Amino acid sequence: MSDGVSTLGEWIQLKCAEDGLSLRQVATKVGVSHQTIAGLTNGKKALPQTIKKLAKAFGGDDHQRIALEDKLLCLAGYRTERPDEALSEPLARLLDKLNGLDADQLGMVEQFTVFIMTMETRGDNRDRK
Repeated sequence: MSDGVSTLGEWIQLKCAEDGLSLRQVATKVGVSHQTIAGLTNGKKALPQTIKKLAKAFGGDDHQRIALEDKLLCLAGYRTERPDEALSEPLARLLDKLNGLDADQLGMVEQFTVFIMTMETRGDNRDRK
C-alpha cells in the first residue's frame, strides 16, 4: 500500500499516531468495542461490518469513504489490490469536492486541469533539451 502499511492493524496504529488517538478513542469513533480495535491491531481478522464502520469514521465523504473501504478490504485480506481499477484517495477527495460545483465552476476546473497538463508537458520538453 502507498502509505507503507501492509495490514489493517498497522493502518489503525498509523491512524492513531497521525490523529493523536488512543485505541479507546478509535473504538468510540468507529462504534465498536476497545477489544475489537485492540484485536485488529494484534492481527485478528476484521468482520466486513467493522471495515465499513472504520471507513465511515475515517473516510470522509462519499468517494473518499468508498476508496478507504476498498483499501481496508485489501489490508484485511478480503481481496487483492486492483491498481488499474482502484479509486485512489486523492482522486476520491477531489471527486467529493467537485460534486458540489455548478457547470460554470466545473468548466473552470476543467480549464485549469488542461493548463496544468500543458505546463507539465512543457516542463518535460525543457528537461529533454
